[in-house]
Amino acid sequence: MSRNRAKNTHSLHWATVLTCIAVVMTVSILGASFVALKNKVLRLAAEVRTQEVDLDNWKRRNQQLQYNINRVSSYEELQRRITFLNSGMVKIGELDVQPMDSSRPERSAFVRGPTP
Repeated sequence: MSRNRAKNTHSLHWATVLTCIAVVMTVSILGASFVALKNKVLRLAAEVRTQEVDLDNWKRRNQQLQYNINRVSSYEELQRRITFLNSGMVKIGELDVQPMDSSRPERSAFVRGPTP
């Protein structure tokens, strides 16, 4: 056998090797892209969940404030407050005014004692 024949029989098939390397690189890139996109989806899903919880809290707070506004501004509540505020007041027409007895000494005279 000549040297050329032995050299040709043991040589690599470079086209097959390069094709395998290209396939492995393509599959690796696709796998890394899949993992990156999956992580991005999970992160965005967690962010959406946080925003939904925040929105629910705001809705609950708005409902509570709306309930308080409706309760405070209702006719019955305003009427109750007016009667409560006026409960200590007496109309002037209802007062029974009696004149003071001028022969009685003033109250402050009792506190100070007799004047010399």
